[in-house]
Amino acid sequence: MNLKNVIFILGVALYFTACQPSDNKIKIGYVQITQDPVLDAAKAGLFRALTDSGFVNGQNIKVIDNNAQGDLALITTILQSFQSQNVKLIVTNSTPCMVAAAQTIREIPVVFTVAFGPEQLGINNIPKNIYGVYDPLNVEKFVDVMKECIPNLKRIGIAYNNSEQNAEYSVKVLKKEFTKRGIVLVTASVTSTNDIPQATQSLIDQKIDALVAAADNTIYLALPVLAKLASENKIPLFVTDPLQAKKGASIGYGINYDQWGYQSGLKAVAILKGRASMAHRIEPLLSSDLIINQKACVEQGLQIPKSVRDKATQIL
Repeated sequence: MNLKNVIFILGVALYFTACQPSDNKIKIGYVQITQDPVLDAAKAGLFRALTDSGFVNGQNIKVIDNNAQGDLALITTILQSFQSQNVKLIVTNSTPCMVAAAQTIREIPVVFTVAFGPEQLGINNIPKNIYGVYDPLNVEKFVDVMKECIPNLKRIGIAYNNSEQNAEYSVKVLKKEFTKRGIVLVTASVTSTNDIPQATQSLIDQKIDALVAAADNTIYLALPVLAKLASENKIPLFVTDPLQAKKGASIGYGINYDQWGYQSGLKAVAILKGRASMAHRIEPLLSSDLIINQKACVEQGLQIPKSVRDKATQIL
């Protein structure tokens, strides 16, 4: 092949390369701690906020969707992969993902949802690139609901994974509230879902009046197991995440996950539109839901007073 032909072929190749449409989609990295209907509800709310504001996956944004499948160590690896892929925004779903991003990411804006706030977890020097909406965890109202249902409440049992900062924090604030009201909190630690049956049975053997599950991804993964043991022993199960009542808890009281995701999504929208300097880059979600699972109440021996039933946002 002579030089003229080579030049001609290269010229044609360059022409067609130049004419190919470039991918101008904004890359967004998304990481979630595990597969769970509750986290998925917040995810749906968050991406609905983006869509409502004109940011549609596959059209003008490209979402790199990752799930850590409960592996805490994998979260950091996923975040580092986002950096190498030059994403313009990172979205985290769950407290462990938010904490890992606060420790790892410095240059890329990070929006978190379904997490406690950095200050709640003792992160004092909050990176300037962190934005999001957190759960204020209104333990006072949560315990009010428990006391309305069980006026003579004296002993509570909580199994939790103390390697999850969210679980450790929730147990700490609940214990403070229970102690203030003269209620004894009995705890059992777990490291995986496999530990939950034995840990729960040990709590039941200590003559507790109720079980509580609070902001714990490990416990929530196996909540049906916890609910089954609660039903077999006629011990009511209360959860601080309302949607978890659908898995067999008697009552769930806490914030609305769809709203949580949507409000976090609005922060992502502001950043994508170049308005990163917002008045409140980190703020609480103040609305709450109360969900009653009637079948679970019957099975766990809990009679719901009218005062609680009247406050319910949903009765299953």
